[in-house]
Amino acid sequence: MKPKNLLPFPLAALLFCACATRPPLPAIPPPAEEVLRQVKSREEAFQGLKGLARVAVSSPGKSFHGQQVLFARRPGFLRVEGLSPLGTPLLYLVTDGKEIRLYSAEENRYYLGEYRAGSLSFALPIELHSREVVNFLLGGGPFPDPDRVSIRPETGEGLWVLELRFLSKGVTQTLWVHPQSFHILRADVRRASLSYQLSFSDFRPVEEKQFPHGMRLSSMDGRTKISVAFPELELNPKWGAQDFILPVPRGATVHPIP
Repeated sequence: MKPKNLLPFPLAALLFCACATRPPLPAIPPPAEEVLRQVKSREEAFQGLKGLARVAVSSPGKSFHGQQVLFARRPGFLRVEGLSPLGTPLLYLVTDGKEIRLYSAEENRYYLGEYRAGSLSFALPIELHSREVVNFLLGGGPFPDPDRVSIRPETGEGLWVLELRFLSKGVTQTLWVHPQSFHILRADVRRASLSYQLSFSDFRPVEEKQFPHGMRLSSMDGRTKISVAFPELELNPKWGAQDFILPVPRGATVHPIP
């Protein structure tokens, strides 16, 4: 897989430096709603990706690292192929956010069931909906329309900080936003059932927008960390009819997902 639409290295380096040396923030912040609109507009520009990723998971009960082929498409379509050290697929997972299908090549076992927040617990120590995983892989946070939004400056870093409150759900999201490109560098998601932090790095210009090729999701206590780095990446790819379909292989035994 070859990365597409990347600018030549000297120009990419120049733009990255320009991004790293941000000018001072204006004395008066813009309206919070306008900054949030710009963030959402940028998010909508990236509807999906295909990539080869280095994935590492570290937690008290589960730790691993390896290469995976990842397909992610909004709102909650996800395909994961876990690779052996030789590059052979060992595990296939496909979900549309409603149903999940899993095939273990080593065991020749096929699993099928309804997608729940814990359906990825065999791989991810944090219970996430597939929409949250897709948003994370596309460099954003899980924010629908909030009841309240406010803005404040982070003058030391030259960033706008948006705070989104969802009063009926008891959820608060905080976003650290670049003032020119409106990409998210960090995010905190706080809710009763699960709170976590997001961070994005290794920004490179793709389709005239900065996109992170490195990302991390961490629990608030820092004991659980999930990191993803894309050495190869294609954004807004052409999708094939079979990209999010996983037929039962010949001879495989079919089991319900617990």
